[in-house]
Order: sequence, then C-alpha cells, then structure tokens
Amino acid sequence: MFYRFPIAAALLCSGFILSTGLHAEAEHYPIRVQLKAKDQMVLSSQLTGRIKQLDWREGQTFKKGQELVNFDCEIYRAKLNYAIAAENTAQKKQDIAQRLDNLQSISVMDVSQAESALIMAKAERNIGEVMVKRCAINAPFSGRISKRLVEQGEFVSEGEPLLEIYDNHAFVVELIVPSNWVRRINIGDGFKVRLDETEQEYDAKVTRLGAVIDPLSQSFSVFGQITSKPQNRLLPGMSGSAVFAHKKVTAP
Repeated sequence: MFYRFPIAAALLCSGFILSTGLHAEAEHYPIRVQLKAKDQMVLSSQLTGRIKQLDWREGQTFKKGQELVNFDCEIYRAKLNYAIAAENTAQKKQDIAQRLDNLQSISVMDVSQAESALIMAKAERNIGEVMVKRCAINAPFSGRISKRLVEQGEFVSEGEPLLEIYDNHAFVVELIVPSNWVRRINIGDGFKVRLDETEQEYDAKVTRLGAVIDPLSQSFSVFGQITSKPQNRLLPGMSGSAVFAHKKVTAP
C-alpha cells in the first residue's frame, strides 16, 4: 500500500510549503517512489475440478504460453466425445431429412426439427470444446510466480484463485509530487530512480499523471516506467527515491 501522508509530511518539512515563499529545486530533493510490475494478475480456475498438475513455486520464472496449471478433465473430455457423436448423428438425420424433402416425402415440421436438432448438437459440442480448453491454464505473458495459493491434488471451485503472477520484464514507479507540479510535469519527462534495495540508479520516464489532487496534502500521483536494462534483479515492492533534475518549483 502506498501511503500519502508520510510523503506529504516529508514534502512540508523539506521546504515545499509554498506559503513560506521559499524556492526548492527538485534536483536537491529526492521524492520517495514505490516499484510495481507493469502487468500483474491472479490466475483463477475457470471450472470446478481437481488440480492434476501444479509444479510451479514462488519465485520461478515462466515463458508466455507455458502451461502453469492442469486439471483432471476426464469427465469434460467424455462429455465432449458424447457431444461430437450426438452432432454426427444429428447431421446424418438432417441429411436424410433434406433428401426426403427434395422428394417431397417428409413434412416441413420434420425437416425443421432435424435442422434444429443439428444446431443444438453443434452448440453442445462448442460448449464441450470450451470446457476442455479450460482444463489447462497457460501463461498470458512471460513472468514470475509471486504466490501459490493452492496445492496439486486439491479440488477447487470455478473462480477460485490459484496463482499470483507478474511480468518481471517491465516495471513502473509511483510517486507523489507537490500539486504545483501539475503545470510543470509532462508525460515523457525523464528522471532518475535510485532503489534502496539494489543501491543502483535507473533511468525512467513519466507515463501517466494522476487524475485528481489530494486537497489535504496538496499533492498528486505521477506514474513512470523504468527504462534501464536489464531489469531481472528488480522486484515489486522495492522503494527508493526519484529525482527530476530539470524541474524547478518556485513559489508564486
């Protein structure tokens, strides 16, 4: 959780109180930042069943498209096979009904029923195919496991969280700046970030600006993206300081 009040208090104590008439240059005042993964999500079960295979543990990395979770889906595959057989039967009945209709040896009602039965059989097959596809969960992007929430062999319900993952190749930083920066800071502005955990400095740029100003702390949020490479040693939750060397805040 990113706390506003400690940051606001730090801003006030360091000379950002505009009413004092003091001048402050951002290059002499590091602003606290928090690191987050650009893409992170919780993978949840899309069906009710037993987990057949789940070998991934916290900290392991994976590639996009790799299978992360596999369910015991014998019953769903059996239902799909049944639906395919039912569709084939309905198709044959519809073909026969069409030939008889050409010979005017069948009623319009019977032809209509044969066509409807085929449509329903195809729908059942489509449902079966969707359920079988849900028997495996593949990685939506390359990244890392941040938390494993279930164990192999467990019986889970539809919608139950299974794994927390994040993209470990792209990171963003969130920082809180004085409200009078709203007219000075722009998307694309570059700045430096020094992280406490790595004791290294990284290049970053502004990618988004906050939508509202906090009236109590007279501050607003700025979001940036780390552009330095490589980023494989970075972890969500790291914190540090940001410096905008070219930004000068002057009291009116």
